[in-house]
Amino acid sequence: MQDLSTIQKIVDDIKSITIQGATNIAKAAFEILISESKAKSFESGSAFLDFIQQGMELLISARPTEPMLFNGMDYIKAEISKLAPSASADECQQKVAEAAQFYLNLINETAERAVLNGLGIINDGDNVLTHCHSSSAVKTLKLHKVKGLKFKVYNTETRPLFQGRKTAKDLIEAGIDTTMVVDGVAPFLMDEESGTDLMMDCVIIGCDAIKLDGGVINKVGSYSVGLSALFANVPVYIAGNLLKVDIHDKIHIEKRQDHEVWEDSPEGLQFLNLAFDKIPPKFIRGIITEFGIIKPRDIRAVVEREYPWMKIA
Repeated sequence: MQDLSTIQKIVDDIKSITIQGATNIAKAAFEILISESKAKSFESGSAFLDFIQQGMELLISARPTEPMLFNGMDYIKAEISKLAPSASADECQQKVAEAAQFYLNLINETAERAVLNGLGIINDGDNVLTHCHSSSAVKTLKLHKVKGLKFKVYNTETRPLFQGRKTAKDLIEAGIDTTMVVDGVAPFLMDEESGTDLMMDCVIIGCDAIKLDGGVINKVGSYSVGLSALFANVPVYIAGNLLKVDIHDKIHIEKRQDHEVWEDSPEGLQFLNLAFDKIPPKFIRGIITEFGIIKPRDIRAVVEREYPWMKIA
C-alpha cells in the first residue's frame, strides 16, 4: 500500500488552520495531487487510482465548507472516468496530473480576473471593513492602493483563532492604513451612532462558499456585520469566485473544538464554537467574480452559462 503521509500532512495543516482561506486550501490540495501523481511509482493503473482516490477523500474530509475544493475533485473524477479500464499506471497518473493542473490554473486565472473586476468599489477617503482573512479581499484592497486611492481599512481580530492578524500584516506590508477592531465592535461601525469618522462606507469580505440562492458562507461574525450594514445602507461586497459555488447544496456549518475558545474552562461549561455563518442574499450588494460583479439572484444562471461542467444538483 502506498504511503499517504504527504497528503495527510496537507490535511492536518488545513484542519489546524495552518493553511487557511478557501482559495489557499484548494490550491494546496491540487498541488499535492499533482506532486504525488508525478513522484510515485505504481504497478498498475488500478493501484494508482486506488491511491489517488483515497488521497482525494482525505482532502475532501479536511473541511466541510470548501466547494472550490469539492468542485475540483468532481472535475478530476470526471476526467478519471474517461480512462479505459486497461489504462496503465503512467496513463492514469498523467490524466490526474493534467486534470489537477487544469483546475489549479483555472483557480489562479479566475482569481486574477475577479480582483480586477472589483476595482472601483472603493472611493478616496472611504472607511472599509473586512473580516477574517481572505486572499481575494486582501488583493482587492491592495489593487485600490496601487491605483493611488487613499482609504482606511478596519479589520476584525477574528476570534477565537485570530485570523485577522494575518490580514492586518498583509495590509500593513502593502502600506494600507489599517486599524484592528475587536469582533464585537464591527457591527457598530456600520451605523452613524459610531460617529462620522468611524462609520464604514463599504464592507469587503471573502467567502468559503457561495450558495445557489446567492447567500454566502463565511467566517462566523459575518452575519452580524451584514445585518448591521443592511440597516445602515452600507454596501457589502463579497470577494468571490464562481468555483466556490455549492452546486450540490451540501455545505453545512462546521463546529470546532471547545478548547479553541477556552483551554482551561470550568468543568460542565458547554460551548457552541461555530466556524462559519451564512450571509443571506438580501444583505449583499454584489459578489465580485471572474465574470464581473454579480447580483446574488443571478448566481445560478451565470454558473450554468459559464461552467456547464459544474452539474448543479
